[in-house]
Amino acid sequence: MKFPVCDYAESEEGFYSQCASCPIDCKNPGCALAKLGDGNYGFEGETPHGGVKALFYFRNDAGDQVMKEEAEHVEIHELDENGETVAILYGMVDPEGMIYLKKSDRGN
Repeated sequence: MKFPVCDYAESEEGFYSQCASCPIDCKNPGCALAKLGDGNYGFEGETPHGGVKALFYFRNDAGDQVMKEEAEHVEIHELDENGETVAILYGMVDPEGMIYLKKSDRGN
């Protein structure tokens, strides 16, 4: 699964996101993510589990919010058109991108 797809990098099949370790500033046109006012990141568009947008929460090992370039973990919330969560995914960041670890069940 390749998501989200940007203008800068081709992710490998099986990687949920190439965004986690990407050095490109999300202010650049063509970046799949937008930095939100609360320090998290957002994606607008179809998500792998049927959502219409996703929120990316990048964290360090202590669980503190950090910029994506400094992240060791990522939590991705896929949301439907009503803002309801359709999936929560947890992953670890490495130099090759985010490795998918666990998907929540809807409603959890």
